[in-house]
Amino acid sequence: MAFSRAYYGRNSWARGAAAGLLAATLAALPPAIATAAPQQNAPAQAAVAPPDGGTVLYFIHQIDGKGATSYEVANGSIATYWFGHAFELGGTQYFTGFVWETAERYGNPGEDNVGPGTLANLAEATFILANPSSDRPWKFRGMEHTIGEFGAYERAPEVDTERKPLEHRTASGKLVLAVPTASFDNGITTSGYAMFVFTPPDKRQDDTNDKVWAYVGSVLTGEDNSLACADGEVMPCTNSSGELSFSANGSSDLPLLNVKLSGTTIAGPDKTRRLGPADAVAYAYDSASKAYAPR
Repeated sequence: MAFSRAYYGRNSWARGAAAGLLAATLAALPPAIATAAPQQNAPAQAAVAPPDGGTVLYFIHQIDGKGATSYEVANGSIATYWFGHAFELGGTQYFTGFVWETAERYGNPGEDNVGPGTLANLAEATFILANPSSDRPWKFRGMEHTIGEFGAYERAPEVDTERKPLEHRTASGKLVLAVPTASFDNGITTSGYAMFVFTPPDKRQDDTNDKVWAYVGSVLTGEDNSLACADGEVMPCTNSSGELSFSANGSSDLPLLNVKLSGTTIAGPDKTRRLGPADAVAYAYDSASKAYAPR
């Protein structure tokens, strides 16, 4: 299903940067969604609370949701705060909030039919820690209305809070971010990572339309079919998990993603086997599809 929302891309970051330099700080927000002040006598990095979900949604859609983290934004499209990540890159402290969105609805036949292949749109808003000691420490830096599509049934995968996000900094100054996810379908829980690349605006080429943030695919790290196997009566019961790591990929700036798997998998009718080193999977970035794919 195509999204009818316009793509702002580079211009939104240009406008966001100018607004941030002039006046667009979190002081402009309604009090209900202003960020918290740092705690007194505490280290600045530990004390400064990042913008919340309502703040992120406000800067993307310019709609005051009064602190809500999911609401209609246009023609039946629902925007929902998904995940926020604070990180340091090139001496600047950033915070990015990611939002997933359903398509706009116009009452046309088939618009409400969603299935496993119906993706959700991804948007983002990014802030910089401009003045840690002030009561409005975060300044709006820029946003993008779409950085890719992911998920299923027009929903984002759940963020797996049991695992931590992973970061990798490239030689050219980019950040590769892996967000742990978990999805459930037909009795099978699937774990993985949603992959993102952040390219600071000053690192982008002037003659490209590359995004500041880009979703670059997902990698699978495990499956648990315990709710579908019925104690082995329906299918063999299996449970696997994986460890994600980064490694160099020749002359490519973006790293290889290496998944080391353990646990069990189905080996045939009524048979399982243990996973070992031979089952490890490497993913490389494919410039044609602009996404990671098994090597």
